[in-house]
Amino acid sequence: MKKTIYYKLIAAFCILCILLSNVFAAGGYEGGITGEETAKKGEFNYKEVVFLTGEPILMSGIVKIAESKTSTGSKTTLEYKLENTEKSAKLDRKITYINTDTKDKNGSQTAHKAVIDPKFKETIQIGSDTFNLTAFQYSKSGLTDDKAIIKYNRYDWNGKKTYARSGGGEVVVDINAVTNSYNNFWSSTETSIINNSVTYRYKDDSANSTAYKEAVGTVEYAVSNSKIKNMEYMINEPTAISFKGGYVLKENEENVVSYVYDVPTMTGWDNTGKRSKGRSSYKLATVPTQTRLFAPSIKDVSSSYWAAEDIRTIAALDIISVADTNYFRPLSYVSRAEFTRAIVKAADLQVEGSAKSKELLFDDVEKNHPYFTFINAAVNSGIISGTGEKKFSPDNYLTKAQATTIIIRAMGLEETSTASAVKTTFADDYKIPSWSKKSINIARNMGIISGDEDNMLQPDKLMTRAEVSEMINNFIKYLQYDIRKEYREKLINYGR
Repeated sequence: MKKTIYYKLIAAFCILCILLSNVFAAGGYEGGITGEETAKKGEFNYKEVVFLTGEPILMSGIVKIAESKTSTGSKTTLEYKLENTEKSAKLDRKITYINTDTKDKNGSQTAHKAVIDPKFKETIQIGSDTFNLTAFQYSKSGLTDDKAIIKYNRYDWNGKKTYARSGGGEVVVDINAVTNSYNNFWSSTETSIINNSVTYRYKDDSANSTAYKEAVGTVEYAVSNSKIKNMEYMINEPTAISFKGGYVLKENEENVVSYVYDVPTMTGWDNTGKRSKGRSSYKLATVPTQTRLFAPSIKDVSSSYWAAEDIRTIAALDIISVADTNYFRPLSYVSRAEFTRAIVKAADLQVEGSAKSKELLFDDVEKNHPYFTFINAAVNSGIISGTGEKKFSPDNYLTKAQATTIIIRAMGLEETSTASAVKTTFADDYKIPSWSKKSINIARNMGIISGDEDNMLQPDKLMTRAEVSEMINNFIKYLQYDIRKEYREKLINYGR
């Protein structure tokens, strides 16, 4: 959990939620760049841009993060010590967020709520001016929908911060924001669009006036945190070695922020009538962690075979196992049990550890069945169901239509997709079962399936191990890259 915090990039003069676990359920935090952990446990390097004087001032230092559980959720306390020596600026802040989580009766959805502890402290000194946070209103709510292999999250929040200036006047920041995110084994992305309205209140110099004049500015932030696991094939340089090469699983995090501002220039705490306008963006990428995978020798798949790369990838991940004789058997058909194991392995679902994982669900899948735990995990997660009363039919072969429907069900996309459930664009649409058409349309749009050279899907064709390898590798690529486009590139125009 701490690793996700180490490199979390949240750039906003406002409040932004941080990913603390597989559920984006933590409270919102002040904006900035959180980097590596220091020598002290729970303390991290940190940067933040503030606009209290009508210009962007970058503050650097550390933030201490402390977590504690409550009966209804958790508390998160953050202490900041920041400075900018060039601007003679210092920031001291301590704020606690109270997070409440409520699950639905099925346990598949979690509602989140966060409020601010009223015992907050914040002082920002910039030159001869000192700004004290005198009021802080904050409300955040969200929902996590936990599908079989992926979690989807949506958060909305708003807030208001009021700073009193030591020499008179004040700054009021109104915050309105939305966050969309997802999390699966292969990647996670959280993107926030944050709009701030900043009001600068200064004295009216007219005779005997005690009123304040106001000047208003805006700051808009687009913030994205993205983690991804990549498969990279490494060829061995020595020729006198027992294996030619193998895959390395690399995991890294990329964090990006862009912001656009248009604020009044406050000189001597008086509105000069001039505007400070600009835009900026910055990025933080972590050093990848690396895990070397096994390199099975496959004797019956040549490097020129149409599915060679897919098979090599799937075999290295042990999603589909290579026989002891190092034969993959690419033309052999895949059973329901084998496909179930493959999906569970590809999504890294937990197969043991709960009482449900040991239940005898089907009469034809005994506890000594080689895929017993995988079938239980998939059924309990809602990925796949039986074929009849207490029957799973583990040895039955799988058609392309059936395999496609299982994958889309696991993603939980059938409920929200606008894809047609009546007609597909394949030339053999008339052969496609009606119950599978929506899933097939979704899967084609995702790049998981495609037609042959004649645009034929062949929905009733039994799937071979080579074809399943291609389908699941396409599925993994979607979980790695394509879904991130929906949550990042489509929402943010970096550097605009």
